Amino acid sequence: SAEFARIGYYNTITKRGTNQYHGEASYYHRNSALGARGFFENQKPLKLYHTFNLSGSGPIIRDRTFFYGLWNAERVPEHTFFLDNVPTDQMRNGDFSSFATIVDPLTGQPFSENMILPPRLNTVSLAVQDQYYHRANMGTPDSFVKNFGWVFPYPEDQYHADVLVTRIDHKISEKNSIYGRYSGYWPRYVLNNGDLPDLNWTRLRQSHSWAVVDTHFFSPNLVNTFTFGGNRDRIVDGTKVNGYQPLTGDKVVAGIGLQGVNPKGYSAMGFPSMYFDSVTSLVQQPGGSRDASELQENWTFADSVNWAKGRHVVKFGGELRAYMDFNTYIPEGSYGIFNFDGRFTGNDYADFLLGLPATSTRLDPFTDRTLWSRESGLFVTDAFKVNRRLTLDLGMRWDYFTSPRYDDGLDYNWDPSTGDVVVPQAALNKISPLYPSSITVTAGHPVPHPSKKNLVPRLGAAYRITDKTVVRGAYGIFTEAPPNTPLFSFVHTAGGPFGLAETYVNSFQNGQPLFAFPDPFPANLGLAQIPSQSVEGFPFQTRNGRIHQFNLTVERQVRDIGFRLSYVGSRSTGLNYSLEINKPQPSLIQFTDSRRPWPQFQSVSYWRQNGAAHYDSLTLDAQRKVGQVKLDWFWTWANNLDTLELIDPYGDSLRENPYAPPPWNHDFVTPRHRVVFNTAWDVPVGRGRPHLANLPGALDKVIGGWTLYSVAFFQTGQWFTPTFDQSDPSNTNTFGGLPDRVANGNLPPSRRSVSHWFDASAFEVPPANTGRFGNSGVNILEGPGLNTINLTIRKRLLLTERWHFDLMAMCGNLFNHPNFSKPSADIEVPDQVGVIGAQHDRFFSGEKSGARVIELRGRLEF
Repeated sequence: SAEFARIGYYNTITKRGTNQYHGEASYYHRNSALGARGFFENQKPLKLYHTFNLSGSGPIIRDRTFFYGLWNAERVPEHTFFLDNVPTDQMRNGDFSSFATIVDPLTGQPFSENMILPPRLNTVSLAVQDQYYHRANMGTPDSFVKNFGWVFPYPEDQYHADVLVTRIDHKISEKNSIYGRYSGYWPRYVLNNGDLPDLNWTRLRQSHSWAVVDTHFFSPNLVNTFTFGGNRDRIVDGTKVNGYQPLTGDKVVAGIGLQGVNPKGYSAMGFPSMYFDSVTSLVQQPGGSRDASELQENWTFADSVNWAKGRHVVKFGGELRAYMDFNTYIPEGSYGIFNFDGRFTGNDYADFLLGLPATSTRLDPFTDRTLWSRESGLFVTDAFKVNRRLTLDLGMRWDYFTSPRYDDGLDYNWDPSTGDVVVPQAALNKISPLYPSSITVTAGHPVPHPSKKNLVPRLGAAYRITDKTVVRGAYGIFTEAPPNTPLFSFVHTAGGPFGLAETYVNSFQNGQPLFAFPDPFPANLGLAQIPSQSVEGFPFQTRNGRIHQFNLTVERQVRDIGFRLSYVGSRSTGLNYSLEINKPQPSLIQFTDSRRPWPQFQSVSYWRQNGAAHYDSLTLDAQRKVGQVKLDWFWTWANNLDTLELIDPYGDSLRENPYAPPPWNHDFVTPRHRVVFNTAWDVPVGRGRPHLANLPGALDKVIGGWTLYSVAFFQTGQWFTPTFDQSDPSNTNTFGGLPDRVANGNLPPSRRSVSHWFDASAFEVPPANTGRFGNSGVNILEGPGLNTINLTIRKRLLLTERWHFDLMAMCGNLFNHPNFSKPSADIEVPDQVGVIGAQHDRFFSGEKSGARVIELRGRLEF
């Protein structure tokens, strides 16, 4: 429909009151005593889940004013089991005799007996190890793979939440009515992202949404609807929650003796991030510097007119939306970011014990900023009934998206034609005095100019061949909404020339490292001989991508079953995506900073406008909505390809070569096959049922009137990517990335296991100094699939003419089939590559694919 700007859209629909009073009270209970242990758990953690619901509706003024209200409460005093990789006792002492040879970077020769002697162990590294890496408690003494299991005393999501929904409807006149709706959501969290026990984090959230909708009937065939609504989301990260106070980065830095970070002395939830490939990385969710870490608000004004005339139903209107984001986060990097990849010794943890990060980053963050953006749209549609068999839906839509900008005026952009950073004229005097003089900053208009060329068609048709056969088809173009970067993500954290973000790449010169713990940065930024600043840029003229979506469906009713065969496809062109472009051409020439296209920068991320995606799918659906057995079964085959080379939902890409045309790859989300069986069976026993219809009342309440519901999910695996991490074969300062693919890599299903999911020997690290990137594609390996059957049994007890009680029991993953996460895919970590160490454990997901869980539910209604 041309009414909507985006492909995916949802409307919040709430119940409303009537002239009769109605109410409901319900309670849901889940308990680990009724469930199963997870596949990798060496103990069953406590699982408790309580949900309370109260709702009521009715008249305030009969026939004119009505109310509806709902309160929902969740109390979840449950625990979560985590499994991590920690250094073995030998590794903690510098003993790597169980591993491949490690090299002394000072001499270039192997360490004697593969051991680092105590005098060489860095004091900062030892402090981090002693304070934050727990001792192994699982596995063999010489294995660091999933060797530390621990129980986190909170659930994987909120442990406490309240929801309030209210709605008032009022009939102003026979031709005019209005309603107002408010909903509030107050969750509390103490969370851990699967990291180590000390790296927990907290969150308080207050989310509010509201809407006022006025409907006016000018005549039976002319109706106007006006809507005003908004959302307000306030997030506080890092405050004390339920008596728990998370770590603050300033105290961690002082406790381990780290130097050169946090120049302004911020005290907020955080940690000096340390990334590894072998052991679990040390990462903490950042917190904010004020009472609200982040405040997001948006407002919508919309109006539409429906006009029916003859065989036409015309709808036209428009909308205006405004977005605001106030952010006070002290971002990751404020206390330092350090990557250890084994480039110096051949082992990342050995590099760490020597205090030698491969790269180091620090921020002088630019906080307390407010970002604004707006969008507007106009549309017109015409549902034209050509004849009794054919109906056409004809529509056009125009959208206008402004570029996000900050209210302090300190926006910036980057010009690839000159290499200059561009800022507003009024902001030139706000540039940091420490910003390197090698980078030219010029005055100009940094905010990209929005496109006004977003007029697109939406077309649809339905043709009734017979009374039981219909063909439907549609074609429409959707306009890509612009990304919030670069004027959001990077500027939020660093501020370009207004606030510093330094990244340094370590190396050995004259037998000594450029930097090492405890102060892993050059002593004087002005004297640094290596670039430290990164920059992000966006074309000065915005071009929104186009998403061409089309579908064709044939529907046929056979007796009481409806069949549907659908093809859905899309072709997306001109998509915006970010790419690191400050790399020299791959060659046999050793990398130096002078070979970069813009040697004054460490990194240049630039948004290109030539991304593409192709999606094709076939779906066969069967529905039966009447009878003793009701069903909705469908199978989908899908193929989703793109040129973006994304490997995770955070926007991370493995697009390595900015000079080569973008290749086509699988996206990482879409499985090839997905089958869902939704089935409801009215057990044929009891009053009103085929068997034992004359049961006595008391007996009927026990064995009669039950209904079984089953929802089963089966799908093939999502896609993932092999990688390596320790070398730069392309001589572009790109350490790691895609390996060479010498065989398929996907094992037959019968040979896949949690310890050997794919054939790692099918991939090799490209030889050193070959002047090229690896030839493997992105998302070429198929991960574990999904096999989950959920069952619910329900009975309605009629207490009186108006009162009834529903008794339900739900079992998620009835047969406790383990559904696994993707395996480790770093081919340079032989103990972990191809190994799966986690399973899906999301009770709140649609599939409920974690370990078996049973929930009891009771609901009283009148």
